[in-house]
Order: sequence, then C-alpha cells, then structure tokens
Amino acid sequence: MAGNSWCEKEVVSTRLGIELVVDPAFTARAYRTRNVLCGQYGSWAAEMHMLRMSLISYFECSEIAVEQLANGIRRVAEESNNRSPQFSINCRGVFAGKNNIYLDFGQLAPNHPLITLHRDASAMVDELPGATLPVEIDYHHKIYLMEHSDLSAGVMSDALYFAQGVATDIGVPDVASAWRLVLLRYHSESAEDDWSHGRWASDVSWEYISSYAL
Repeated sequence: MAGNSWCEKEVVSTRLGIELVVDPAFTARAYRTRNVLCGQYGSWAAEMHMLRMSLISYFECSEIAVEQLANGIRRVAEESNNRSPQFSINCRGVFAGKNNIYLDFGQLAPNHPLITLHRDASAMVDELPGATLPVEIDYHHKIYLMEHSDLSAGVMSDALYFAQGVATDIGVPDVASAWRLVLLRYHSESAEDDWSHGRWASDVSWEYISSYAL
C-alpha cells in the first residue's frame, strides 16, 4: 500500500520594515567589520541581513494599504530632505547588548533630524488603516554587527573586544550620513507569527518595495 505523499506546506510569514540606510562609504566599512566578526564567532544571523538602521521593524500591514504606506514614507523622506538633507549621525562606537553587538548612534538631542525622522515615520504608520506598530521596548538607534548569537557571557565579552579592534583597524568612521529611507517586505517560514525573538534569523529574506533619497 502506497504511503501518503501529502505533506503540510510551511506558511511563509510576512512583515514590513522602514529602514534607514547610511552612506555607502560608512556601510562598506561596517559590512567588512560585520563579516570578520560573524565569521570569527560563527554567527550567521547577522550576515544574512542587510546592513541598516531599523526605524520601525517587522510590523504588520494589510496589502491594500502598502501603496498608501509607500506614499507616506516618500512624504516623510521629502520633508526630512527639505529640513536637513543627508544629515549626519555620530557613531559612538561598538557596544554589546543581550546576544548582540552593534554600532551605537544613541544619545541624540531631541531635535536631531534622526529623532524627527523616526517620530514622523512612527506617526505616519500609526495613523495608517491596516498597519500596526510593533511594541518598542527600550528603542535604540543602532546598526547590528551580530544578532542572536547565543554566545556565553565570557565569549560575548571576547567578541565585543574583537569587534572593537576590527572596527578600529578597518576604520569605521565616527560619523555616518543619512542616505536612503527604504520600505522592505520581509519573509520567513521560521518566524511564524512571532518576529520579536529572532526566530526569523535562520531563513529571513527581503525585497525592496520603495527607496527614497534623504
């Protein structure tokens, strides 16, 4: 008797993200730093992702509202460009959090263009029918060099020291310039309905929906 050839198909989970991409010169050096760090410590989750500063990460939005969302992002980018084109952001260096290492862009003045950009983008999404803002706990402006590494505390300490040395040797600049504001659609089977704890890390993929100059 032949066996049952039917198998359940995995459901691909989808989220959207509004991301800030900094200038190519900064990105190139940060990429090299990340590649060396992740290769040395076997953390592939970060290497699978694009290098970006997430403004609103992994949020839900109905397909019928995506075009309206893209138009809203274009408007937010244009307003930022009119106020302060290609604004600069100071990079405070390499820091570590729980299971991650990142380039830190925190401690900004309340009227800094990045703070305004983030606030405007959040307000736009919050007012959009069919979109839901994710819960932000202790939001911080950063670019990840390593994510969801699952290293022990001792090894993580080594990795942070190593990352700081690599960033210095490669010459990651102290200042980055805003370059593009992009809207991405993310896909993952592993994430299912929970994108908040890194379950997407094993198979995340993404596509550009729109990109606007800053």
